[in-house]
Amino acid sequence: MSMDREIDFTRAHLGPEAALTEIAGDASTRRFYRARGKSTTAVLIAHGQPLPPDAPFFSNHRIMESIGVPVPALLARSEADGLVLVEDFGDLTLQLQVGGTASVASAGDLYEQACDLVALLQSRAPGVMREDDFAARNALDRDRFLFELGHFQRHFIAGLRDLHPTGAETAALEVFFEELAGSCDIQARVYCHRDYQSRNLMVVERHLKLIDFQDARMGPYTYDAASLFRDSSLDIDEELTRRGLDRLLAATAAPLGIGNEEFRRDFDVMALQRNIKDLGTFGYMATVRGRREYLAYVPRTIASVRRTMVRDRRWHEAFVPMERYVLSWTPA
Repeated sequence: MSMDREIDFTRAHLGPEAALTEIAGDASTRRFYRARGKSTTAVLIAHGQPLPPDAPFFSNHRIMESIGVPVPALLARSEADGLVLVEDFGDLTLQLQVGGTASVASAGDLYEQACDLVALLQSRAPGVMREDDFAARNALDRDRFLFELGHFQRHFIAGLRDLHPTGAETAALEVFFEELAGSCDIQARVYCHRDYQSRNLMVVERHLKLIDFQDARMGPYTYDAASLFRDSSLDIDEELTRRGLDRLLAATAAPLGIGNEEFRRDFDVMALQRNIKDLGTFGYMATVRGRREYLAYVPRTIASVRRTMVRDRRWHEAFVPMERYVLSWTPA
């Protein structure tokens, strides 16, 4: 595949000696390159298609940058070519920083920063958001949650496990999905990053930086908290989680008039939907995209789903088909 446009664009901004090296892009369909000029580096994001001037990447970048969220500086853009050159935050993600297990001792200060960024997004974004912004016109709502739960059923239960529930079991799962989606949808709606987990938080000199923000939109006030503290890619000890949720309770729930009990219940509901959605993503990546490395995250995610369902009597009826078709999964 020709890289002429990418190279020409990069050299126009970093100098004639600039070179590109492809870097990992997680589950994204976009391609990412480290651009090395004579005296600086940057990251080139190739979207693979033209971008309108008001593309979600640009509008969400404007929102976040204007309220002080540490997103990468936008160095250059070519909407026609779908190319964006941004500041290079390096390769050290929060996931890599903690080495698989996050604790108060190893990462307490970083998770405090992460909680404070969630509060910043929720409190200040509404003041700068425009009516025609992508985030203002799109939401993580009941329909979106039901779509994600259906995606999970297609790509994890049927696709990855090659299992097909009976009519009665399918009906029970549909009732479960409807109640879960509805319970998430009634939560107070705020500005959400949408994928606020350790692989999208970069560590630069012990300070957090935020990437992969192009899908930010309105959604439940616990959504980013659930993404952060029920992260499928690493273990987070209970003390760190307790401290983080206490911090978020004070900074995000209390201003909405929401107390501790309601906040914890809302968090669990949102974490359950988010983790089930993650399982669908992992099944899709493994079976459709051929990226079976994502299956390494499945056992941790299943364990989180199991704990949450056991803790709340609302989900006990759905536990039987979930146990049979989901929670019983073991690595091949």
